[in-house]
Amino acid sequence: MELVTGEVSKKKNRAVVLVHGGAWDIPDEECEDHEKGLDNALDLGAGLLQHGSAAAEVVVQVLSQMENSGIFDAGCGAVLNEKGEVELDAGMMCGDTKQWGAVAGVKVFRNPVKIAQKIASEGKGQYCFLANTYAERFAREAGFKPLLNKELICAREKRRYDDFLSRSTNYHTSHPFMKADTSWPRGTIGCIALDSEDRLAAATSTGGTPFRMAGRIGDSPLPGCGFFANRTGAASATGWGEAIASVSLCREAVFLLEQGMRPIEAVSSVLGKMYSSVENLDGQGATGGLILLNSCGEGAWGYTTPRMARGWVVVDQNQRFIKVT
Repeated sequence: MELVTGEVSKKKNRAVVLVHGGAWDIPDEECEDHEKGLDNALDLGAGLLQHGSAAAEVVVQVLSQMENSGIFDAGCGAVLNEKGEVELDAGMMCGDTKQWGAVAGVKVFRNPVKIAQKIASEGKGQYCFLANTYAERFAREAGFKPLLNKELICAREKRRYDDFLSRSTNYHTSHPFMKADTSWPRGTIGCIALDSEDRLAAATSTGGTPFRMAGRIGDSPLPGCGFFANRTGAASATGWGEAIASVSLCREAVFLLEQGMRPIEAVSSVLGKMYSSVENLDGQGATGGLILLNSCGEGAWGYTTPRMARGWVVVDQNQRFIKVT
């Protein structure tokens, strides 16, 4: 296992945003677009924090922009399932209030993270997670404008889907996160933030694993797995969803923060534990990526995949970092 990690800043900060655009073997020709997408996301997040927006609003707005970009495996850039359809999952959580919302299997809306936010604000403990046609009915009644599924399919992913169908292969949904084969796109987008009032929030959105069984739900919309936030920390994950869910990756990382561990230590610990404790059918350890932030504004990222698109900005210090390779 090759684990790559990094820190946001060793200083205590206020108003911090971390983003990721997926952890996989991102092709060289797509790196520039990924960097541009992260840069635009950080610009938006920093601007919102400078104007006093709450962390929960920031993470949703940042991911909505990334969903609309068509660059990442989310929203208008999502991969296709085995039937050639787009299915979108997302979840968000406010660390201060513990309110969270999530959707899965959404096929006719481009911004599932905004629907998740609406569920968090209106569910009032009666519902937090809606799926498939029931999530879409909620969205329509809440005023979201539906699209045809074909309007969400981008040309890049249609070409990849057609190419996959032309090949004969023993495919497993864990393979995209382990094999250096850029013909298998994979990824998720995530954002975590700390605002000027010391509130934390996390959100994750995805088009899922490519060529998966229709109706499959991974880690991204599951609280504690693909995203989590409380008053101690916030986390967003990317990678093989079934493995991430098996180890409750994001909740485990924040738990280690609660025990006094530094973010970079917690990231290393949970990714290493997942790799050693979960294997696919080929006997390969589970890989993925994680971004993590504590209530002091100290953050970290890490990944065990070939590459990960990640970035951060510390607003009050005007510090910024973006990297894909």
